[in-house]
Amino acid sequence: TYFISVDLKFGAVIAAGFTGTLASYLPAIFKKAAWIKRVPVPAYCGAFVGMTAPAVSSGYTFIIFSAFLTGALFITAKNVFNGFGGKLGTIAFGGVALSSLIVYLLL
Repeated sequence: TYFISVDLKFGAVIAAGFTGTLASYLPAIFKKAAWIKRVPVPAYCGAFVGMTAPAVSSGYTFIIFSAFLTGALFITAKNVFNGFGGKLGTIAFGGVALSSLIVYLLL
């Protein structure tokens, strides 16, 4: 998402939409792989991480670090706020905010 948004200059919304749409079709493409059915939701959460503005991120290292923290938050919050909207975006925001805080405190 970050590559499509920043390097290809399509913008964050188009990039996240493309990434989410692509992720949603993965189970239909790879029907024999049972594990791939669990990929679209975390991939779409990661698309929100990729929407981070270049003014906030210092590049791909920051995005990868944010993605790892967001993944940890996603696993931790798996059974929290079920049925509420905005869960994936909130988790992604938490990962990026936590990454920003860590980078700010260490650098």
